[in-house]
Amino acid sequence: MGEVGSGKSILLQILQKFQSYEAGEILINGNISLTDIASNVWRSKIGVVPQEIKVFNGTLLDNILLGNLLEEGEKAIIFCETLGFNQFFETLPQGYLTIVGEEGINLSGGQKQLLALARALYHQPNLLFLDEATSAMDSKTEQFVIDLLEKIKPNLMILMITHKKDFAKIADNVYELMGGIAYKLSFSQGFRMRP
Repeated sequence: MGEVGSGKSILLQILQKFQSYEAGEILINGNISLTDIASNVWRSKIGVVPQEIKVFNGTLLDNILLGNLLEEGEKAIIFCETLGFNQFFETLPQGYLTIVGEEGINLSGGQKQLLALARALYHQPNLLFLDEATSAMDSKTEQFVIDLLEKIKPNLMILMITHKKDFAKIADNVYELMGGIAYKLSFSQGFRMRP
């Protein structure tokens, strides 16, 4: 959590290895420096739902898979059904075969976010990065995402940026960036800061 401009999104850029950092060290599993891991190897282990979601002109299923529709189409649909995305995707005019349009023009903001989450999870990441991943969702859809994250969080690490305190309450640890310093927040007695 943190104010606009506090560095939250830059932190995610660094963690995706799109930007380097000038000082300090990021250790993976306590002993492997992030700089020692090849970018392509690292990125194959992470899933990302960014603020600006990239959607290309094709079907919903094409945009989830980003791969071979003929080989994986049925598998992806079963995956979406297993996690509950089907309740949203099957209501589209042609379901998974709905043409979403350039930049997802035929989808709402919340539908794009669901698409991005399904895409990220389909590729079975070890780490999931969420950058305001529910900002365009209505309360029902956001509750679905909260329930889904609660369900999957024992199987992967999730790092999320959010301004929504209710959404942050599902986290095991919450930090607020202020003035370049991360403060750990406690939910037990409201939002109490601990450096």
